[in-house]
Amino acid sequence: MKQLDCEDVKRNVHEYLHSAMVESEIEVITAHIANCDSCEQHYDIEVVFNQVIQRSCDEAPTEELAERVIRRLREAQDHD
Repeated sequence: MKQLDCEDVKRNVHEYLHSAMVESEIEVITAHIANCDSCEQHYDIEVVFNQVIQRSCDEAPTEELAERVIRRLREAQDHD
């Protein structure tokens, strides 16, 4: 896998948190986060965000809803 920049890492942090990537991608992102304060901070925020969501929800969203939310989050990130 190619070397990732901060934008790539931040765009993929959700999938990283949920291990929804191949092992080689996880290793590259892990190494980047370990050496980048900005991405580590973004990762930490995502962890807290996910914990809040988990505590607030009694049941998992439908796959369709989860995909729509992820798509909208990516669209918002692309506009930043």
